[in-house]
Amino acid sequence: MDDIDLATERNEIFISAAVQAVLGRLSGPPSSGVCRSCSEPIEPQRLKLAPSTCLCSGCAVEAELNQQRTRRCGMR
Repeated sequence: MDDIDLATERNEIFISAAVQAVLGRLSGPPSSGVCRSCSEPIEPQRLKLAPSTCLCSGCAVEAELNQQRTRRCGMR
């Protein structure tokens, strides 16, 4: 096997794992309606769009910013 075959195989495994992770999140249990981070109620519109969400919109934005910062700067 050459490098291209190995890279293709790794890519297929990665894509398969990513798809399984997304499907697992989509089929997860419905949310309790309370934000896991701040303990405030999750907005009804957000729950309607994503019934298994565990963060309110404010905490979700903050979590996404933290993830972006971590990707850009690395763990601190």
